[in-house]
Amino acid sequence: MPAAQAPLQSATQAIDLPHKAYMLPQSVPMWPPVWWTWLIVAAIILAIIGLLFLWYRRHKKRTYRREALSNINKQSSEVTDKDCILLCHEMIRRCLISEGKTETAAFPSKTLFETLDKTMPAKRQFSALGNEFIDGPYRSQIELTTEQRNAMIKNTCYWIRKHHA
Repeated sequence: MPAAQAPLQSATQAIDLPHKAYMLPQSVPMWPPVWWTWLIVAAIILAIIGLLFLWYRRHKKRTYRREALSNINKQSSEVTDKDCILLCHEMIRRCLISEGKTETAAFPSKTLFETLDKTMPAKRQFSALGNEFIDGPYRSQIELTTEQRNAMIKNTCYWIRKHHA
């Protein structure tokens, strides 16, 4: 047994180091950090608060878009073809008024949609929907196919989401 205890005793003994008379300082703590760290932390917090404030303002400013989209989605399936066209026209004009573009909203339909088409991509332009969309509210009887109706609703919703009036 004494031979088995010898390796255990040598492992538990401390290693003798030379120069025991030197005194080493205690380790430098990480806290409190240097004085300018607080400035950086404050700047980051203020930047986050500022970004949240700007996001909230933008969210509130675009409420009319969400309301217009929900109105179109809610009412488009329940109304006649002529009323669907009128609904699209009304939502576009309401969005323009909400953005402060009352002069543009007051244009006649043909001029209004020519003006709006200048900012729209070619496949989403209102002129591609045909005269049924532009002159539809002024006709006594109008019949639309489901593809025409869906295209009108799609283009109107696209313009509401993407416009910069």
